[in-house]
Amino acid sequence: MIVLENERIRLELSEETGAVCGLRDMALGIDYISGDEGSDAFRLETDEGASSSYASFRFTLDQSEAGQLASLNWQTVNGVSVHAEITLAKGSGGLAFRCSVDNDSPVRLLSLEYPVLQGFHAITEEGLQDYVAHSFATGVKVRNPMQHFEAGGRGLRYMPYPESFSGASMQFFTYYGLNRGGLYFTAADGDAHPKWLNFYKNDNGLLEASFIHGCLDMGPGKGIYPPYPVQIEPTEGRDWYEAADRYKGWAEKQAWCAGGKLADRPDAAAYAWLHKEMGVATFGINAGSDRTSWFAAYHETIGTPMFHVLGPDWTHAPQTFYKGFPGGFDDWFPTSFNEANLAFMNQIGHKFAPFEFDYLYHFEGADGELGKAAAQKFPSNKKSIDAYNFPFLCPAHEYAHEFHVRRDAELQRVNDVDAIYYDISANNILKICMDDSHGHPVGAGRIIEEAYRRNYADTKAAMADVAGRYVPMGTEMMNETMIGLIDYYQARAGGQPAAPLELWPLRELLKSGDAELIPMFAYVYQEYGTVRMDGWGKLTEEIGHLYYFTVARTYLWGGLYELNYEYSPMEALDGLENAAEEHYYPFEARGYAFSKQRAAYLGAYAKLRVGAANKYWAYGRMLRPLEFESARIQLDWFHYNHGKETPEYNNAGVLEVDAVIHSAWTYKEQSTGLFFANVSDTAQEVKPKLTSEWPGAEQVQAQDSVTVTFYGAEAHTEQHELDVTELGEVKLLIPARCVALIELRFNVPAGG
Repeated sequence: MIVLENERIRLELSEETGAVCGLRDMALGIDYISGDEGSDAFRLETDEGASSSYASFRFTLDQSEAGQLASLNWQTVNGVSVHAEITLAKGSGGLAFRCSVDNDSPVRLLSLEYPVLQGFHAITEEGLQDYVAHSFATGVKVRNPMQHFEAGGRGLRYMPYPESFSGASMQFFTYYGLNRGGLYFTAADGDAHPKWLNFYKNDNGLLEASFIHGCLDMGPGKGIYPPYPVQIEPTEGRDWYEAADRYKGWAEKQAWCAGGKLADRPDAAAYAWLHKEMGVATFGINAGSDRTSWFAAYHETIGTPMFHVLGPDWTHAPQTFYKGFPGGFDDWFPTSFNEANLAFMNQIGHKFAPFEFDYLYHFEGADGELGKAAAQKFPSNKKSIDAYNFPFLCPAHEYAHEFHVRRDAELQRVNDVDAIYYDISANNILKICMDDSHGHPVGAGRIIEEAYRRNYADTKAAMADVAGRYVPMGTEMMNETMIGLIDYYQARAGGQPAAPLELWPLRELLKSGDAELIPMFAYVYQEYGTVRMDGWGKLTEEIGHLYYFTVARTYLWGGLYELNYEYSPMEALDGLENAAEEHYYPFEARGYAFSKQRAAYLGAYAKLRVGAANKYWAYGRMLRPLEFESARIQLDWFHYNHGKETPEYNNAGVLEVDAVIHSAWTYKEQSTGLFFANVSDTAQEVKPKLTSEWPGAEQVQAQDSVTVTFYGAEAHTEQHELDVTELGEVKLLIPARCVALIELRFNVPAGG
């Protein structure tokens, strides 16, 4: 047995194979893995598939004052050498795994999977309090993965959309037993190399964690050399926030955060409208047809300015969801925006962005031969559920760069857009291209990532030069590497199960409540200024009562609620709805009436977003929430705003959720805002406890009383004094469908 051990961790490797066969937390007495001699030590992917076979294995184990180092080497029959180094520092630190492959063969290498740790046990009794929290999409938590993941890779492996890091917006996950112990897994890679972060149940029915590293230069005689370590560290099992806090400490030092926090940026005023003025977002309203009646109805009932990402139907050649998209420059111009829409939005203070499939390309359209030369070529094994049937431009090709910049600079010149939005773009396209005629090696990986960043940056600069002002840029979904370039993004996970796309592989677990969205991305990065649009809602009664929960949670987690009109009609006004013939997807008529009551509820949150909560939700840092008990309620939902060919179309159900949603925020070390949203139709009492460890708790305990403000659909707000015990427990009675805000001010100069 090869053993690396310190005060906290004991790692056991097989002397015969080098595979992990034991992992124990010495301090907590938890055996995460034990006695598994049959695990793969690694998996090496070639054009023939993935294999863990080798001809010989050798190792060394060294001790030093710093700790222990295990050096492992596997030699395959065809002359490929797989190397690994595992370090374990003295004291109570964690493990660091490094790996590489030397290739002295005619075989082409595609990826290396290492480390591979299989055979995880349940941590708590029967796994009932076990969780895996993963940065898939922007954060998801699955209860008892031993029970709920299915054998054969169903779980968090080869995830589909959004691609990012194989579906993950960040490079970490954690497996833990609540308040018992756990493990934090991360790739400390600040250069955005392609990778897959896996936690799933393998073909043998065993829970497995692994990392797959992409090859940047694929070809005979070329190896794989990831320049970063995979780190595995013990945790105390204090929910997913413990791992997120560790990751945040690393993430804030990376290049994508170099621009600083939004509240501290000197140029933030140039696009403050996005963060300070917009109370609600819409997505997919027709750009080419008159929709002023709906804009007027929204504006009157919601009561704040709104941000509209208009639909794709403004290009010269069709840009639709079912019958094509443009090719080169002449397919995009002249544009056909409805001028009444633009004039009315400008009159009432709304802003808009046009929708673009910025990297999809019609190779039989304008400049088709140029497009074909720049076409992205994907590998046959994409390690993704996504099929990649769309024709894409490779962002590293010079034509793709020139076209991207020229097209959107011209769009700015002729239509003076407020912002720009890109769909099926950098955050959800596999960053691999197998065509080295583009000037990059086969595979490319990080080069593709850098090309996306270059194209975005140059396009943004060109649009600003034409406009004479900053033009915010948005994308479908988000990846941490795009922070500082991307100002907003569209998500749908907040609306699940009444929404499509991200998290859909876990859809059945979402419907049962055994998987849930968590604000992992916001917790790590919110103060760096990328606005999340989420919710996938409609202002109709027919979508169900989960609407109240989704609206509240979207805002309390710092987002902007999105009304979506991509696959279904707008709300009926006086019995009339927009016609499918004018749309870019052939939806079915519904006739669901516009609900002023639903709009008023949304308006209360919109006003709070641009009012008292703005400094927290738009500029603040999310804190670990307070603990308290909440009643559970059953809310119905109906999902019809989706492609008619999908199994989710017309899906309906009931979801059990907390009656009171809570989030905590701090702003510039000046104040803390505690938000409690009652999403039920009856008053709810909660008793959150401010412990001495929680920021700002002493401000409550030092006062005889604390004032809370209630915000609801009515035009006025109410203030009340709260009972606060000596232990910092707050008794709070929240009216039906209202938000309570407790604000704690501290470190503020006199008169501040």
